[in-house]
Formats: sequence, C-alpha cells, structure tokens
Amino acid sequence: MRVILAFIFVVFALPAVAQQERECRGKQAFNLGDGAYGCLDEVGTSSITTTQTRDDAASEQIRSNQVGLIRVLMFGTHGSSRQVVGSRLRTICQTFLPTFNAQVTGRKFSRITVAMVWPRVANKGDFVPVTTSQVDVQVAFSNGKCRGIRFFG
Repeated sequence: MRVILAFIFVVFALPAVAQQERECRGKQAFNLGDGAYGCLDEVGTSSITTTQTRDDAASEQIRSNQVGLIRVLMFGTHGSSRQVVGSRLRTICQTFLPTFNAQVTGRKFSRITVAMVWPRVANKGDFVPVTTSQVDVQVAFSNGKCRGIRFFG
C-alpha cells in the first residue's frame, strides 16, 4: 500500500515545479516530496562491465552485460547519505519502469541502472570519480523489477 501511495504522490504531487528548470522543459517531471524534484532525461540501454581478479593476480575474468538505463535530472534538496540516495533511486526506478518497458520492447533485462544527475551540484567523488564528471551523479543498479538497490564499488 505504501508503494502505491508513494507512486501516486511522486507522479501527481507538484511535478510542475520541475518544469521551471530550463533543463526539464518538455520532459516528464516528478517530485519526490522530500524537497527533491526533477525530470526524466533518458531511458535506454547501457552496459555494466564486471571484473574479478584473484588475490594473487594469477587470473582475471571480465564480463560485460547489457542493462537498462533510467537517467533523471535532479534539483532541490541534495542528499549524500546512501540511505536517502537508495530510497530516491528505488522510487525513481519504480516510477519510470513502465516507461522503460514501453520504450524498450521485446527485451527483458535482469538489471536496470538508475542515475540521478545533479547539474547544479559539484561532484565530490562519492559515487562517481571527479575525473569522470564535474557534476554530481548518484548511480546504482537494481534488478529488473526495481525491488532493491545495489551501489557500485
């Protein structure tokens, strides 16, 4: 029941606030209700590369898997604790999973990457190295049904 109420709140509670941001004009907006709001930037596919190395470096195994991608632009109250970020990422994943499934038809993904891009917050290197991005990007992945969030690293 909480998930349904959260979904209704996210979809219908003041999403017009995000439309005020120039980056979000003409895009689907949402409001998380905790001071953070944003808009859907991209839905598509990406890849995750997994590397396993033995402790003695005698062997290495590298795998690359296709995953789904949901990327949003975020504004408002920025949080850096993993609990807050994980909750936000899970809510965003559950909210935009139907949109993702509608755009990427005919394929099932076992993992979905969810990325929150904060264009007005400088990157401190908590989730993505500073050399990779100048703006803060909070990213994690979930299973194909958005039931749990796992952070990289």
